[in-house]
Amino acid sequence: MHSHDDTAEFSARLDDMCALAEKRGRPVYSAFLNDREQYQAVKRLGNRSGIETMLWGGDEACTRRMLCVAPEGTQTGREDFPIYPVTLTFRKADKPEHRDILGAFMGLGIERETVGDIFIGEGAAAVFCTVTARDMATGCITAVGRIGVSVSDGLGENAKKAVKPAEFREITINTASLRADCIVGGITGLSREKSAGLIRSGSFMLNYSECDNISRTLSEGDVITIRGHGKYVLTGDISETKKGRMRLVVKKYS
Repeated sequence: MHSHDDTAEFSARLDDMCALAEKRGRPVYSAFLNDREQYQAVKRLGNRSGIETMLWGGDEACTRRMLCVAPEGTQTGREDFPIYPVTLTFRKADKPEHRDILGAFMGLGIERETVGDIFIGEGAAAVFCTVTARDMATGCITAVGRIGVSVSDGLGENAKKAVKPAEFREITINTASLRADCIVGGITGLSREKSAGLIRSGSFMLNYSECDNISRTLSEGDVITIRGHGKYVLTGDISETKKGRMRLVVKKYS
């Protein structure tokens, strides 16, 4: 659970980025942000006058992304982001896990926010990171878990093949309304009463923040996470059944 203080601290960091960009007259970049932080950044800065914002993680498939804050009219693009991909090469028979690779980076004493997305393929993995993390990784990492690896700057061919967007499948649910308890019930198959209990217990997150309001009305684009049931995005594909209920399509991420 994220506290009000956490949110206030992050909002202050965003304001500091804006002030610094305006003072210097050039773009300012954050470290890698998680989904919740990205959502908060867009919500807080999306309509602020005098600045422009952009999110980028190194590839379209990346979900952990950096925030660029720049004075309005500044010519800046994705190629300007301080993101440095590296390739980890290992035997094709080896199957390192995400936590093993991340653990190898964290074992260097660097912060989590210096490492973006990690994609694992056959014989190679791609890691998007800051220049500090890149330099430390290429000089120090020789194994992830018990698997020997070599680390090189940039993305090799096998590493490029590993970079793929998250997969999801569409699910159609029938619901009485767009209330939180109705949507949760439609997804989980639980009764409305049990769905309400699930929400009140703190097991429901709306747009990356805990939500315990069972009557909260959801809308297109909302991201919901139900503990034990996965992560979903509401689409705008809504129709009416013959019995007057709503037929709604949601995307479930794998």
